[in-house]
Amino acid sequence: MHMSDAPQQVRGLRLGSIKGAAIIVQPSTLVMLLLLAFLYSSSGNEEVTLDAFMLGMLLAVLLFVSVFLHELAHAIAAWTYRRKVHTIVLTLWGGHTTFDARNLTPGVVGVTAIAGPVANALIAVAAGTAVGAGVLTGTVANVVEWLMWANILLAIFNVLPGIPMDGGKVLQAGVWAATGDRLRALRISGWSGRVIAIGVAVFTIGYPIVQGRGVDIFNVAFAALLFSVIWPAASAAIKAVDHQARREAAVIGALMRPAVGVPYTATVAAARDAALAAAAMDVVVLAADGSPAAVASVPTMDRVPVEQRDVEGLQSVSVPMPRGAVVSPQLEGEELVTALRDWYGRADSWAVVDGDHVVGVVRLEEVLAALQ
Repeated sequence: MHMSDAPQQVRGLRLGSIKGAAIIVQPSTLVMLLLLAFLYSSSGNEEVTLDAFMLGMLLAVLLFVSVFLHELAHAIAAWTYRRKVHTIVLTLWGGHTTFDARNLTPGVVGVTAIAGPVANALIAVAAGTAVGAGVLTGTVANVVEWLMWANILLAIFNVLPGIPMDGGKVLQAGVWAATGDRLRALRISGWSGRVIAIGVAVFTIGYPIVQGRGVDIFNVAFAALLFSVIWPAASAAIKAVDHQARREAAVIGALMRPAVGVPYTATVAAARDAALAAAAMDVVVLAADGSPAAVASVPTMDRVPVEQRDVEGLQSVSVPMPRGAVVSPQLEGEELVTALRDWYGRADSWAVVDGDHVVGVVRLEEVLAALQ
């Protein structure tokens, strides 16, 4: 389950859509289907026949159907909260569902996360009930029993309390609800994911050794595979916390350079004197209606010969600003990110205005660097 503010482009084969959510199968999924089919058909150490391979393919398809229903459950939970679901994706490692993450609450995070494992548990119960009823026999019974165990394992694995598993999101929601600190909750879930990555790898290798079966190359490879999936995702969550903390701590008042406003009729000398008197290195040139129209720096004005400064206008030393490129010194966090997204590429700088007074200038490149 992934949460995002906007839909992301996902490559793969589009199978259709449900309520506007694109269902996408990545090419790697087809490779995994064939690999799983071969592993299932050769697990008995017998010669792989066409019948055995087809049975293996059936088991592999049932596994991916279970994964799809797991992801669909995430989508259904998101829809109940009136969230737009962007994509339902099946990948080499399973799947993920993306939906609108604006104005999240612990309840939305927790419920949408636990919905996936609950779906697998319900599939396991249904399959177990069918097997237990005794109405199935032979290969059909074996396939349904396999489906039961596959979904039990999917449910157990996904409720492990660490990112990237769904249990990590549930842990995040619980800590967030208890502390009111969303970023702290995400950090804890990320570190828990790292611990689980190590624990799963150690268990996968160590359990056969404890049983006296020694080290098996398959177990080592599987442990490495699980670690390579869980650890980077958990680490990415921790890194995202640091990045988000910088975004939320960024405020224009701390990023701006002091500046003063001067009328467009001012000379270079008058503008320069006004800037130095205010201990500023920039001036914002004000249009006839008082709105910021350009920005000029003292070093640029210093290039004008001294004897010309009293008669030289500001047009030759100023850089025009698009109308409306004005922000408050209190602008911060997500509102700052939104403003940067709207203006980046349209303006080089913002005029910082507090009430009716120009108090500074901030370059958009510097804002971007602070957020990164």
